[in-house]
Order: sequence, then structure tokens, then C-alpha cells
Amino acid sequence: MKRQFWTDLLFAVQILCTLAFGGAQFVRLLATAQGVSTSWYVFWEAFILMNFSLAVSAHRTQPSRVTAQTLVSYLCWMVMITADIAVMAWKQTGEWSLIDTMTSTIATLGIVGTLVWARTRNIGISDPMAKGWLALFFKAVPQLMLAWNIAQRGGAGLTLIAIITGHVTILTRLGQLYASIKEAGWDRNRTGSAFSEAGNEVSWVVVTIAWLVAHTRQLGG
Repeated sequence: MKRQFWTDLLFAVQILCTLAFGGAQFVRLLATAQGVSTSWYVFWEAFILMNFSLAVSAHRTQPSRVTAQTLVSYLCWMVMITADIAVMAWKQTGEWSLIDTMTSTIATLGIVGTLVWARTRNIGISDPMAKGWLALFFKAVPQLMLAWNIAQRGGAGLTLIAIITGHVTILTRLGQLYASIKEAGWDRNRTGSAFSEAGNEVSWVVVTIAWLVAHTRQLGG
């Protein structure tokens, strides 16, 4: 019962952070998308869709409270990110830049390389290590390029709420992973997840630093 309580609490935190992130960005993107890379959102959406399809398969195979919560979590992110992409297109605050082209090239090459690597080893994209590498190219690379874009153009299009809730959601998942590793030790699944989330957090730290520098520079100017 205690374990279920903490699982439900972490799920609630994830959902609240998702809504806060997506909602704050939606409002901000009505006015400006300065520093926000369109490719960042596109690759993020693709990553969510891929993981949602894998989560659906897992839920059909062995349905549980946790798998159901995972589906709801991915659905919430899907709705929020889709809404943010839609508002950029509607208000024409987003644009495709050279950085987006570079991001797409690097990420696509990495994704294709991962799929080829997985195929040569007779494993699918649901394999933990394959997912870890895919997460690196779907999330970490676009976020590092987002940081570069913010450094070049400013970060007015990214809200403080998004910065904070981004860290909260990643650290929450890392906390869940730490508890799982402490309880059962390392295995291929936990190694892949740790690799994925570590890359996610490190790249988001870089985004945060770029954002803080951009805002400090703006205030100073």
C-alpha cells in the first residue's frame, strides 16, 4: 500500500508538471518563440509517439496500474506538445532555421545509426539500450541544439515554469529509477533507462544555463 501511494504521488507530480509546462509554453508561444527550436518540439513529439506505442504494447501484454499511468502520462505530454506546436504554426511565432536543419541532420543520422546497430544485433527498438540511444538523439541532441539557439537568439520563448518543471519531471523519473536500482540492482533495463534520463537531465542543465545567461544579458542590456 505504501509503495502504491508513492507511485501514485509521483504520477500526480508528473501530470501536474506536464500541464504546467505545456500550459505555460502555450501562453508564451502566443506572443513569441524566441530561442525555441521548432525541431526540438518535433523530435520530442516523435519520441513521445514512439514511447506511447511501446507503452500500449506493454499494457496489452500485461495490464497494470503502472502501465495505465504510463499511458496517461504519455497522452498528456502528447496533447501538450501538439498544442504548443499548433500555436506556433497558428500565430506564426515559430520558424525553421539553420539550427533546426542541423539538429534534424544530427538527430536523424543518430537515430538511423541506432536502428542499424539494433538490427545487426537482432534487437528491436523496444530493447532498453536501443531506447536509451534513441532517447539521446530524440531528446538530448535537440536540447543541446536548443541551448545553442537560445545562446544565439535569446530565450524569451521558453518560460521559467518550463525550465523548472522540466527538471522536476526528469529528476522524479531518476528518483524512481534510483529506488528501483536500490531494490533490485542493475540490469539491462535499468542501465538503458539511466543512460536515457542522464542524457536528458545533462542536456536540460545546459539549456538552463543558456537560458539564465540569455536572461541575465537581457536584464543587463
